[in-house]
Amino acid sequence: MNLKNIGAIIILGITDAYLISHPNLIGKLGVFIFKYSMIKTFPSALITVFITLGICSGITYLIEKNGAKTWAKYLLWTCTVLSLFILAQVIYKFSSGAYARTGKPFVWGLILLPTLMLYLFGTAWFTSKATETNTPEKEEL
Repeated sequence: MNLKNIGAIIILGITDAYLISHPNLIGKLGVFIFKYSMIKTFPSALITVFITLGICSGITYLIEKNGAKTWAKYLLWTCTVLSLFILAQVIYKFSSGAYARTGKPFVWGLILLPTLMLYLFGTAWFTSKATETNTPEKEEL
């Protein structure tokens, strides 16, 4: 991952934490009732977002370091599909019912986190595919 990607992830992570920590009145009530202390304030939301993105970045680094091994490809595929599933679940859950009334910034913040996870794994996916196609095949003697 290059410096531009890291800078964008940091800026979007801060934005995500801000959006998640500022629900409307119904969202604040839900955070209180369900005891979501990890997103109650901006600092705790920031820590939660960056722990999540740090774990995803660590997995991505591990995958990129061992990209030629079969287990790394399966792990990358699993993480990408899992991130896509989480994104679809968040969009589905927060599109209707009481969840849809928690405030648009809050909802967009909740959608942004799995999108960032998908970006991290997708970037590793496409860079691994690009290096596979650009490496010359070994010639047999």
